[in-house]
Amino acid sequence: MYVVVGVTGSSGLILSLRLVEVLNSMNYRVDVVISRASMKVAEGECVSPDFFTSKVRELGAKEVYWEDELDAPLSSSSYAVYVDWVAIVPATIKTISAIAYGFADNLVIRAATNALRLGKKVIAVVRETPLGVIELKSLYMAAKAGVVIVPAVVGFYTKPSTLRDVIDFIVGKILDAAGVKDHSLYARWPQSKDLKSDLCLEIYGGRQFPTASPSSY
Repeated sequence: MYVVVGVTGSSGLILSLRLVEVLNSMNYRVDVVISRASMKVAEGECVSPDFFTSKVRELGAKEVYWEDELDAPLSSSSYAVYVDWVAIVPATIKTISAIAYGFADNLVIRAATNALRLGKKVIAVVRETPLGVIELKSLYMAAKAGVVIVPAVVGFYTKPSTLRDVIDFIVGKILDAAGVKDHSLYARWPQSKDLKSDLCLEIYGGRQFPTASPSSY
């Protein structure tokens, strides 16, 4: 399998690193395309651009491109035929809007657009919040164009107790959206009901079960 991971200028760059790491452990080929804006965000998330790009390679990226390398193979749909799916992690609203309306002016957007044109899956991980009418319209139009929207949100039913648990839940959802079922990044429902965790204690002060019937709520 061959996956392209696009990294754009939204918070949550660790998600892209973890996705590359997991895909590499599954023996996938991974190419990464990095936007310049994402490296500005990196500085606010305790990561230097040099560290991030070297870490991407260390974790298994085969090729690493900058968004302005429009002469890269990924720019062409004749090359994109080899790509199985594309994930943009994290995805800015600007990037999603550009995909939705066909404004393919950088390599991240071109890789995604080429994939959609060939009927391949494109997954966009949105962290932006709150979402206004403009953002929701862009997400809607992207979804109509075939983009699978995976918001970077927490699933509390998995009883996360560390930041890694939260990261793995989101990365697991990316894999789910891509049709990759053979992973154990988070406990699926209903098995997650049996997980032992301090989450109940941390949030509610202990395990609390309703004494009234559900109809009374």
